[in-house]
Amino acid sequence: MGAIARHAAALAVAVLAFGPLGPGARAADAPAGSWKLDKDNWQKAEGLVPEPVLRRIEAGDYTFTVVPTDAKKFRENFTQAFWAASEANEGKYDIDKETCGLKLKESGEIPDNVFGQAFPRIDPKDPLAACKVAWNFYLGNQIGEGQGASFTLNGIDRNGEFRRIKMWLHLNPYLGRTVKAKRNPENLRSTQMSHSLEPADAEGVNLLTQSINDWTSHDRIWAYLPQMRRARRLNAATRSDPLAGLDIFSDDLNCYAGKPEYYRWKLVGEQKVLAPIVGPYALAQTRTGETRYEIDIPYLKGGYETPGNAGAPWQITENLVLVERPAWVMEGESRDPYYNFGKVIMHVDKEMNRIYWKQVHNRAGEYFYTAMCSYHWSKIEDGSFGAMTPNMVMGVNDKTDRAALGGRYQGQFIERDFDPRHFSLRALSRLSD
Repeated sequence: MGAIARHAAALAVAVLAFGPLGPGARAADAPAGSWKLDKDNWQKAEGLVPEPVLRRIEAGDYTFTVVPTDAKKFRENFTQAFWAASEANEGKYDIDKETCGLKLKESGEIPDNVFGQAFPRIDPKDPLAACKVAWNFYLGNQIGEGQGASFTLNGIDRNGEFRRIKMWLHLNPYLGRTVKAKRNPENLRSTQMSHSLEPADAEGVNLLTQSINDWTSHDRIWAYLPQMRRARRLNAATRSDPLAGLDIFSDDLNCYAGKPEYYRWKLVGEQKVLAPIVGPYALAQTRTGETRYEIDIPYLKGGYETPGNAGAPWQITENLVLVERPAWVMEGESRDPYYNFGKVIMHVDKEMNRIYWKQVHNRAGEYFYTAMCSYHWSKIEDGSFGAMTPNMVMGVNDKTDRAALGGRYQGQFIERDFDPRHFSLRALSRLSD
């Protein structure tokens, strides 16, 4: 394949990573009791953020707004139905010891829909605790059902933005939905379709990903390259490749984008963390069709877009806040010998099942990269249906002192009844017609 086609394929892989996102929050929007975390009081964040992030706060690269939360109200970012289903799941599911696969405890079969936490109570002494945490995280990604948004990837160094890629992404989960999908003809856990819009060397590159509902298969990924006018199969290990020359990776969506079975997991501790979110409470979903809703999202403005910014050009200067949350500390390492990462350390919310921070080591064991993953929640007016959505990844390469921002979209839609034909090889090739 020629150089142009190879470059287009690399751009296509980028869409695996991102969907539907003092500095941090404008003072007028910050609730009472908020405070600014910066180089003058960086010690307050000791033990609450990863060490590389703490060092950048101390150096003046990052300033954050920390806001208090009402614990009950924050829990209500998920619906009452979610918490009731979680309680009803107690004792219903188990973990396959060899693969970390999820199964029904009574029959040993693989479930086709699990709403709520599969494991509402986790004993840290349980040898399978880490897999159970990973599964609660994975299922939490899918409760919003079908979603879509347009977004950007922005490569940023000390001089500002050096590359911008724009695309849209549509995704349709099956396993963790609030309501089981009416149609799932290929026995999928999830599927997604994307289309690159700009710049010119990326325009028309499309990507289709399918995750099979089993314990051992790798995701099926196809890229349609307009230069070749055909779809090309990609290796799932490309999730750990840099995206189009940027300091960000496909596996940064939600801070981890693969199946739970792809990693060997270890639970190594518990601690409080400062969690990056938009909110801190659920945004409103507006109904625009029989099965479709839209959400307006405050834009997460970057330092390079902010006149007079004194910190890192990639820091977020508006609409992002930190809240203190209880977290599991997890270590993961891929089972795939072609995967580029070595040990990955993740901080996972014990109650809300979100990964907020990820520290990445290479295969030689050297630390080089931290991802900050932010989220928002949304609900319909009566509170009976809700979604959790990743809205931004800030990926920072501490070896090169460069970063990338992914996401930061200002609107998204939720589609509760996507036609499966929208996520097909036929549709993939026709997007660029």
